[in-house]
Parts: sequence; C-alpha cells; structure tokens
Amino acid sequence: MIPLGGAGPAMNRCLTPTVVLALSLIKSNQRRALVGLGAALLVSAGGPANAAPTDGLPPLTIASRETFDVFDVPVGIDPGAAILNKLQVSATLRGERVGLDGWLLHAQMFNFGGNSLSKHLGDLQTADNIEAVPVTRLFEAYLAKIWGTDQHSIAMRIGMMDLNSQFDSIDTASLMLNSSHGIGPDLSRSGRTGPSIYPVTAIGSSLTWVPSQKWTFRLGAYDGVSGSPTAPKAFLAERLKPSDGLLAIGQADWQMTKNSRLEAGVWGYTAAQPGPARNAHDRGVYASYEAPLALAPHLSFWLRGGLANGDAQPIAGYVGVGLVQEGTIRGRPDDRLGLAIAHAMMGDPAVDELGLPKSETSFELTYQVKVSHRFVIQPDVDYIHHPAGITREPDSLAIGLRFVLVAAYPTQTAANDPGDPTVPPDGSPSGGSPDQQ
Repeated sequence: MIPLGGAGPAMNRCLTPTVVLALSLIKSNQRRALVGLGAALLVSAGGPANAAPTDGLPPLTIASRETFDVFDVPVGIDPGAAILNKLQVSATLRGERVGLDGWLLHAQMFNFGGNSLSKHLGDLQTADNIEAVPVTRLFEAYLAKIWGTDQHSIAMRIGMMDLNSQFDSIDTASLMLNSSHGIGPDLSRSGRTGPSIYPVTAIGSSLTWVPSQKWTFRLGAYDGVSGSPTAPKAFLAERLKPSDGLLAIGQADWQMTKNSRLEAGVWGYTAAQPGPARNAHDRGVYASYEAPLALAPHLSFWLRGGLANGDAQPIAGYVGVGLVQEGTIRGRPDDRLGLAIAHAMMGDPAVDELGLPKSETSFELTYQVKVSHRFVIQPDVDYIHHPAGITREPDSLAIGLRFVLVAAYPTQTAANDPGDPTVPPDGSPSGGSPDQQ
C-alpha cells in the first residue's frame, strides 16, 4: 500500500479495496509493464529537486506525466471495472541560444491503454477525461513565435495543436475528472470527429494578442475534421481535404483580479456537419467565470454556460458549476476538495430522432491528496443522471481512484498542475507576468 503522506489510516483503508481490485484485473504481463513504468518515473522524480530557470528559460525543456485511473461501476448499463492509463511526454525547444528570440518548437505525444469507462456508464459527456481508444499518437507539433514584452505581446502558433490549451479552459475546474469541466460538451461534441482536442488534434493556427495584463484576445482556425476518420489508431492522424472546411474560434479573457477571470468565446464550422436529423452548420457561444468565494477560507468557484446548434450535434446547451477548496483537512494545506455539476441539454432532433433523454447531468465529488510535489492520489465519485450515450438507460455511478506522477527537466513541475510546464504563456516571452505566476 502506498503511504499517503499524512492522509491517515482511515483513508488508507478506503483506498485498499479499489487498488486490490485494479491489480487483480490486470494481467501479469501488464502488471510488470506498469510496475516498470512506475519505477522508472519514480526514479526520475525522486532525485534532487530540478534546477529552476535563472534569468531566462532553458533552451530545451522536457516533461512527462503518467495518469492511472481505476474505476468500479456498481450501477450502470454494464456494471464492472474500468482501468485507464495515459502516459504523455512533451518537449519544447527555444530559439534564444541560436539568435531566434521568441521562437519555439513544441511537440507532445501520448500513449493510452486500458478500456472505456463510458461503455459501463452509458454517458455522453465522458466521465473520465483521459479516455481514448488504445493508441500511441503524436498529439501536438507546432512552431510558435512571441513578439513583445510581459506587458504587451502578440503570439502566433502554427501546426498540430490542442485547441483546449488556449480556448475554453477553466483553471479552477481542472481538478475534476469529468471531461465537461475541462471543455464544455457543446464544443467538445461538435464536428464530425470533435474539434482539435484530446485525443485527436488537427492542423491549425492561432493568434494571441495581450494588450495589457488585464486583457487577452485569441483567434484560431483549425481543420474542420480532426485526425483521420479512416485511421483512428494512427500515430500521425491527420488528413487535409477541402471538403472538411474549417473550425474558426475567437475568445476574449478579462483577468479581473489575480484569481478571478471572465472569458467568452464564439465558434463555428464552415462546412455542414451530419446532425441527428440532417446536415447543418454547427456553431456556438460560451462564457465562463471563476473567482474566490468569501464563504470559507481558500474556496473558489466557477460557472460556465454554452449554446450550440442542436440540428448539427446532439447537445444544444450546457451549464456547469463547481466549487474547489484547498486545505479542507487541518494539516493538509495542499489537498483539494471539489464538487461539480455538469448539465448537458439535448437538442430536439436528438430527443425526437435518436430517442435520447432531454438532458444528462453529472454530479461529481473528488478529493486530491498531495503525497509529494510530483505525486498525487485522487478518489472520485461521479453519479450520472439520465445517461445520454444510449437511449433509455438507467442512472449510473462510478467510484474510482486516480494516480498522477510527473517529472520534468530542467524546470520543475507539480502533479496537481495539469498544464504543460514546457510551454510558456503565449503573452509572456520571459515566463509570465506576476499575475500569471
């Protein structure tokens, strides 16, 4: 049993049955592979602290992140256990040492293994945000250039990119495991194969303008069909066809205070999409707000809403809300407790033609235990009311554990920060303004 660094014997007793269940479900050769991978990452993460950058960012930064989830579904369309494993490796090469100030080259790849949690739950919103088909894939490969200073800047990216790293991303909500809290389902379910997000990205370009530390404006254009529908397990999954059209998106961010932010965006596809009843152009709008609350110490909340064309996809609207508190348990200031609701509303064509329920709602409760700077454990419970992945299915319940282990060189990274530590903020050539640090 892995010690929880002060979590206490009661929590150890709660975690033991689920861990034993996970190990019993993995074949012996898979266990050896996972143990080997875990040992390698622990060696890399267990040495002396990585040197922090001095005056400038290092020319090459490398990071890895291992996420291992085990879930039990006692109630659902197919009760049983699900095991999911994702290893991602990223690297960024900066051009300052060779006279190319502001230029950088970034790449990221991942390997996903395991099975589907949503297959057991029957949900549409994807309860586990690392779920994918088993695959090893090049996820990002782009060239970027940043002009300006910490106060005013313009940044450009071009290549294979994750749209969600710049658009429709809420920092406070990143604690939750349900995919809808990482990017709204009104956007993530759009398009023939989804937008350019995990697990399938597309060729695109983006432009970020930071006129001040308070405001950021973003524009992006991506291939209208992510990946290659005929090669879902390809390492390099991309095709470029004029008939695919483009996905265009724009967003404005207002950093009201250091910890409160309001953002709003609009998006649309230039080509018609096959919808529940007919082909239609999918488009939508979204807005979100996150800020601290004075109700309790270290308590923050977020609220997000979005609308989409219900003729072009099943989801016509979405509302998500959540709370996160740090230091809920005395003596554990870095642990985080999260409670969130994700409510996806189906369009009339999806209800009438496909027989889906009018809405699907996720109620999620999670607690992240910071074992060390590079390792966290996170129990999670997700109750799905009216799962909409398949018609007329009963409510579902998922109970599970997430393990996250990270390593980076030469910079430092934290397991409780889901961001990529190798990529500097678009608006900051020297590593971020005081409000972003």
